[in-house]
Amino acid sequence: MRILLTLLAATTLTQAAEPLPVSKAYWKSDSFRKAFNASYRINARVEPFVETKERGLLIEVQALMARERRTNALKKLTSSDLIKTSAAIMFNAGNLAYESGDMKVAEEQFLAAIKKFPTFLRAHQNLAVVYTQQDTYDKAYPHLLEAVRLGSQDGMVMGLLGYCYQQKENFTSALQAFRSAQLTDSQNLEWKRGEAYCHDRLGDYGKALNLYEEVVKAKPNEASYALLLANLYQRLDRGEDAIVQLELLRRKKMLEDVDKILLGELHLRYGSRLLGADAIREALKSDQLKESDAALDVVRFSLDREDLELAKEFHALIKPEILITDQNKIQHQRLAAWVAFSDKTVEDKQSAVTVLESLIKKNPLDSDSLYLLAGYEAESGDKEKALLLYQQSHSGEGSLKSRSLLESGKLLVDLKRYKDALKPLTEYAKTDDSESVKTYVKAVKGLVEASR
Repeated sequence: MRILLTLLAATTLTQAAEPLPVSKAYWKSDSFRKAFNASYRINARVEPFVETKERGLLIEVQALMARERRTNALKKLTSSDLIKTSAAIMFNAGNLAYESGDMKVAEEQFLAAIKKFPTFLRAHQNLAVVYTQQDTYDKAYPHLLEAVRLGSQDGMVMGLLGYCYQQKENFTSALQAFRSAQLTDSQNLEWKRGEAYCHDRLGDYGKALNLYEEVVKAKPNEASYALLLANLYQRLDRGEDAIVQLELLRRKKMLEDVDKILLGELHLRYGSRLLGADAIREALKSDQLKESDAALDVVRFSLDREDLELAKEFHALIKPEILITDQNKIQHQRLAAWVAFSDKTVEDKQSAVTVLESLIKKNPLDSDSLYLLAGYEAESGDKEKALLLYQQSHSGEGSLKSRSLLESGKLLVDLKRYKDALKPLTEYAKTDDSESVKTYVKAVKGLVEASR
């Protein structure tokens, strides 16, 4: 799951990162180990009574565990006849299986214990741990709720419940859960990060920023925390601060290739072409880069900025093996045509035209290919054909379809068809409220009035 989103020159990034799972570091933390080890203690109010035979077996198992012989302890439990009838023995077998890394056996034993004794609080709690550690939050959710219903106010239970609510995008309930978790587990940054994310998604950016900065300061080598902070900096139009966060990760060799592309785009956006190109070049040359969308987007980013030199270089650096889907391959072809159209040194554009026509033939609703072909026809002087293609582009599907309204409007203005131009321009202005567009539409309205 990616934290950061690729920028495009014609857009403003406003989308928060997607909810993160519980970090892998949490499962190794002292806070989690303390909470999990506490689950070996019996809570007689909501758990099965331990008979004499069960108690004797558990004492023997405890002795083996004290000598770090957990494998032998698990075998002793599972080979006993009590494993078929005792919820307490099933539960302890589940715990030992979990500690040995056998999630399947742990799940089976916890489920068996719950079936035998439905109000077994610790079994519900530890089964939820198994599920959340495997990012299956829908399965964890009912068991965490049941643990709370049975009386648990444990920080781990409330924190994991917060993550479940986050995955359901119920950020108000998630916020309450994370705050409750911190009442008994106040030093755990996992819950503080969760609270920050909830504030972020609920629009309280000031609180989110303060909390993100706090957890990053406390855990400077935790990449996921720094990436969340960088994402918020972007959305607050603090690109320079986002660059600082990403550069720190890059220098620590903790920045993934896809995020190096984002770092490069930010550098380009904020004025450092040299640093930006270097970061993107490093990512595209890496054998570890698997996310083709980011690689393709950076070519378009450069084209949108009319930086043909970088667009050509980045397009050439994209490895064919990362273009897994048909859509990736089509986009790669389309971008090649766009590069060719933009390159004044290429006199023969026919090969690029042929590529686009082929794509349109396969998919008449390919808005992006129609848009690019329309631009070529307009440049070549066939403005009527270009207008038709722009109209078809707007009726299709693709990221460039809204631009077809703007370009067809401009083309109609060139043809002095001011009244006809006003309709697509006005419609485009609904998606782009920039001052330049407003000024242009106002000017065309003036031409309409003057021509009456």
